[in-house]
Amino acid sequence: MRADKRDYAADYEVAFFDYLDGGDEEIALQRAYELGRRAIAGEQSILGLISLHSRLLQELTSHSTTAAPRGQTHVRSEAFLTQVMALFEMTHRQTLEMNQSLRDSERRKTAILGSAFDSIIAFDATGRILDFNPASEQMFGHTRSQVIGHDLADLILPITLREAFRQMLGFYQEDGEGSTIGQREEIIACRADASEFPAEMAIAFIDVDEAPFFTAYVRDLTERKAYEAKIEYLATHDALTHLANRNLLKDRIEQAIAQGMRFQDQALAVLCVGIERFKFINDSMGHLFGDALIKDIASRLQQSVRDGDTVARQSGDEFVIVMAGLKEGVQDALRGASEILAIFMQPFAVDGHSIHLTCSIGTSLYPDDGKDVEKLLANADTAMHRAKAAGGGTIQFYTRDLSIFAAERVKLENALWGGLEKGEFSLYYQPQVRVADGVIVGAEALIRWQHPELGMIYPARFITLAEETGLIGPIGEWVLATANAQNHSWQHDGLPALRMAVNVSPRQFRHDGILNALESLLATSTLTPGSLEIEVTESSLMEDIDESIRILNRLRTLGASISLDDFGTGYSSLAYLRRLPVDRLKIDQSFVHEMESDAQARTMVKEIIHLSQAFGLSIIAEGVETTGELAFLADNGCDEYQGYLFARPLPASEFERLLRKSCLR
Repeated sequence: MRADKRDYAADYEVAFFDYLDGGDEEIALQRAYELGRRAIAGEQSILGLISLHSRLLQELTSHSTTAAPRGQTHVRSEAFLTQVMALFEMTHRQTLEMNQSLRDSERRKTAILGSAFDSIIAFDATGRILDFNPASEQMFGHTRSQVIGHDLADLILPITLREAFRQMLGFYQEDGEGSTIGQREEIIACRADASEFPAEMAIAFIDVDEAPFFTAYVRDLTERKAYEAKIEYLATHDALTHLANRNLLKDRIEQAIAQGMRFQDQALAVLCVGIERFKFINDSMGHLFGDALIKDIASRLQQSVRDGDTVARQSGDEFVIVMAGLKEGVQDALRGASEILAIFMQPFAVDGHSIHLTCSIGTSLYPDDGKDVEKLLANADTAMHRAKAAGGGTIQFYTRDLSIFAAERVKLENALWGGLEKGEFSLYYQPQVRVADGVIVGAEALIRWQHPELGMIYPARFITLAEETGLIGPIGEWVLATANAQNHSWQHDGLPALRMAVNVSPRQFRHDGILNALESLLATSTLTPGSLEIEVTESSLMEDIDESIRILNRLRTLGASISLDDFGTGYSSLAYLRRLPVDRLKIDQSFVHEMESDAQARTMVKEIIHLSQAFGLSIIAEGVETTGELAFLADNGCDEYQGYLFARPLPASEFERLLRKSCLR
């Protein structure tokens, strides 16, 4: 109610009777509308007004006036009162509907607040809590009944933030507008158990019926912050090994360079570590096995470096180590690289398999080998590839001539893609000779690359590159088809049947690559039984012996015989030899070359020959260059040999002439 105590109903009654006595109708209607307005506002009872008019209608029958005849007055007043009562009854209905709407609205508001995911807290200008929704109860661990009337800052904010919060409210009370009102701000909030969590808070000011209050909207950011931290971590770390990735690696090198600029007596070394044979293992054993192996390698690398050094994974089988603050640049880097080589001395145990690995390490130093990130990384990578080319398991420091090596490698890689299409590859054939009578019984097909600019390129320079680029598949298929076609051509010309040996790379052997190639060959050509021999290295078979046996058996079913190449260099072949479906063993040339000077090598060759005889296998020695070597092989029962003593690998035309001479014996 307003401050004045006037009885508006009495005023209206006076105006009404004044109207009946001939007074102004407009005044009476104004008083009626005023009562209606106050009724809608809740300041006047609608039912009271209706009762008032009912009483007035009853009084009309006994009322008399001097301004008009009684009958006329009655009709006039009754019509007026009927009109006003209709107005008030309509007002009554509207009021009831409005009150119902308000109740519905209140229920909706309660439901909305109750179902809100965010905390919604209403509090007055002093910071005392007025309302606390269910989300607030869940977020902060307090019940609504516990917090009503308590200070908001003391309840949900850490001590360090409370005073600033109160000052903000005071500032708003003073100036009518706070700079933080309505803005979202990240804060640290407190739960009932005193634990803290990241939150986002926005405060709204609401002024209703001259009773202003604040509403705080609070959102728990714990999950979002954890997700953001995870995203940030993944942006800077390798997902598999949790080592630094290339992004973080660059940042660490930049920091180390900045440190090196301040302390010029300290050097920075960047070591690029390439794992030998990992691609082969990954292809042959499967990616899950490869992932487990990489994680084991990463763990060992992390344990081998100094505190403060960075170990990063740059690609599938390459790691980078950043060693900063080196007092003796080259010597410290060499010691660090040597320790890395040492961790590969012990085999890696993965899923019941014992895996022997080596690595090649390339090293660049700041500032001698580069003054920025990209240069240091590129030069370390170049040095690493030179270490691989030198046979692996070594350390190579970057030198100026390595830039020439890197340029040649890139040029070679680009040329390799077009070499097959342009017909730059050819096959040479090395005779395989029977020891007993010197008759050629077979040939080993060896690929050569005649580049128009680089000249003759031997397999040692490009086979590894072909493996890395994936070209070994089509190149291997071409070798198989070309060698088989050449053998058929010689036989068609009346030359004796030969056994044509074709080397298969580990990558081509796995995942049915050689099987698919041989099946494609058989679809367009014929294969005389015993005319094609597939040579595989024993190391390529040992990674997954069961899968190797499956592939070998399938190859034999298709008509190929199997030769185990480089025999004696593996680490477990003797234990599995009885299970392998092979036809021939090839003694590695490293043993053959040492037979005349090394008793152990002679013993090894003897044992291999005796072993092959025990298993009913044929035996051939490679790399025979002297008559003494041949004599030893003959004395110990070796079946066949090949090597420079008889002939180097020859083009097809020269091999044919040699083959015709052999037929005359």
